[in-house]
Amino acid sequence: MQRYVEQVIEDLENIASQNIQEAYIEVPPPLDEIMPDVGELALVPFKPISEWTGVDFEVFPEMWRLSYDQCEALNKAIFKVYDNLKLLLIDKPDGIPEDWLYEVLVSNWDYPVQYLPSSGMDLELCSGDWKTCDYGEYCACAKADYYDEIEGDEPPIKSIDSKDNGASLDECPF
Repeated sequence: MQRYVEQVIEDLENIASQNIQEAYIEVPPPLDEIMPDVGELALVPFKPISEWTGVDFEVFPEMWRLSYDQCEALNKAIFKVYDNLKLLLIDKPDGIPEDWLYEVLVSNWDYPVQYLPSSGMDLELCSGDWKTCDYGEYCACAKADYYDEIEGDEPPIKSIDSKDNGASLDECPF
């Protein structure tokens, strides 16, 4: 497996050192002179990372077959490709283990992104919902929901006044 991992890393580093083929776009005047970045943002298509790079999702070994060090080395190579694509992963949680991060990066390899050579693109992989977030327990969204429950930010349940025999269904806590 080590030799295969080395080959994947070599391929990723090779892609990271090459120019990415830009999408052909024609920014209409006067935007082309005043704000070409805005025209690029509006007109460049979203494509999966695999399509921008030519590397299929299937080339990545499954995480459970790799050592922690192999995951770390593959992550570094993936981030070199991200740098070449001018992608910045802005929501990577601090303290996420390398093997878990590898799984997140690879499982989102077909995530559609824009290649914006002038400005770059911020990439967010957090779903915002701790139940579906790929980062799992390491994500801030999981911690935020947890603390909301502890702090009691949920609206209080109205109790039925025992003296009022005519309680409405709106007040029913069930």
